[in-house]
Amino acid sequence: MNAEFYNKIIQDHQELSSLPQTLSEVLRVTKSDTSSAQDLAGVLSHDPALTAKILRIVNCPFYGLSRAVTTLPQAVVTLGMRAVSALALSTSVYDLTGKWESTVNRVRFWRHSLETAIACRNIAEAVRYPRVEEAFVAGLLHDIGILVLEKSFSEKYKSIWKQVEAGGSLIELEDAAWGTNHARVGQFLLEQWNIPTVICDAVGQHHNHFPPDATEPDFVLSQIVLLGNLISKFSIANARPQLDFESDNREIVSKNLRIPTERLQSIEEQLLHNTVEEAKFLEIDVGSNEAIMLEANKMLYFHYLTVETLLRENRQMQREIAQTKLEKAALETLRTITATFNHYLNNAAATILGRAQLIQLGVSRGEVIDSKDKIGYAIDIIISGVNTIQMVLEELKNLNEFKTTIYHDDTYIIDIEKKMRERLAGLEASTKAEPVS
Repeated sequence: MNAEFYNKIIQDHQELSSLPQTLSEVLRVTKSDTSSAQDLAGVLSHDPALTAKILRIVNCPFYGLSRAVTTLPQAVVTLGMRAVSALALSTSVYDLTGKWESTVNRVRFWRHSLETAIACRNIAEAVRYPRVEEAFVAGLLHDIGILVLEKSFSEKYKSIWKQVEAGGSLIELEDAAWGTNHARVGQFLLEQWNIPTVICDAVGQHHNHFPPDATEPDFVLSQIVLLGNLISKFSIANARPQLDFESDNREIVSKNLRIPTERLQSIEEQLLHNTVEEAKFLEIDVGSNEAIMLEANKMLYFHYLTVETLLRENRQMQREIAQTKLEKAALETLRTITATFNHYLNNAAATILGRAQLIQLGVSRGEVIDSKDKIGYAIDIIISGVNTIQMVLEELKNLNEFKTTIYHDDTYIIDIEKKMRERLAGLEASTKAEPVS
């Protein structure tokens, strides 16, 4: 997609071109190696509402601090500059986008985003990613491009979203409409905000298909966000079954990150509880407990139906395997019988041929009188017939040793039939041509 598309987004919505001044300063201070906790606290203090929220978050039970934190410098020292800046950015973006009109259900959007953020942070810890706060922020903002596209192209996106909720692929529908998708649009927006490049890239690549053994450091955060998104149970759309390629992608990325299966399962098991708990102190609306339980029951029922389908398909496959084994056993029996018949018929043909040749020898020596040459002619036909029988038996022997691929080759079967028909036709013609006495 050319620059005009992205420029249109910024021109139509100037408020998207940059973060609020305080957040821009927070990012600038955090990036600087020479900045101190006091410097960050000084920037945050210019926004009383943000200050109050951070102090409220720091003192929540989630962090389990032994004593109350009452000042911003204490909060920054206690949690670290990156953690505080991540909290400031996350809560501020949530507040900023909450003012936009939306077709996409905002509760579902932020529930999925927060669940993905928590999954990303836990995966980052499991794989020893050095800056887990980056994983949290990237996870929380990974779908921000959806809100941007919806805000900029509201009518078009409303139509697309209806198709998504009916089971369509969001990425494919977006690409068809604009030649780009919400992942790349989200990356573009975060770049305008001067968010760290590694976070922007992770957001832009969270729907990528990474190859096996893609273990380069530059791709670690991107794969963390991709995996966090895949294990998130709460989707933004009302119903979105996981596609086969997503399961394959999850397996590949899990191996690339070298996260133990048991650890990933443990993270998944705790996601619902952690999402509900962290939503409280971050003051992000993820819906009531009743709504969440209803959604969880819907997902459970969907998985139940999926398991039922798999069991039904497995039973059908077992029946087909059993039938195949039966057919194979019957085929082996047929091969044994054919080999036995072949052996006895060959012996009989050899005996007939031998006797015919003795009579032929007797005629030639004058030991058998054949004044009208009928015996000689009959012997020739017998020998020709025996040779034909032996040719047929040889073909049966070849069939008895067939490879499955050859057996199913129609051309091979037709060639055999043609040879037999020609030999038998020749034998029949010679019999009809017997001389008149």
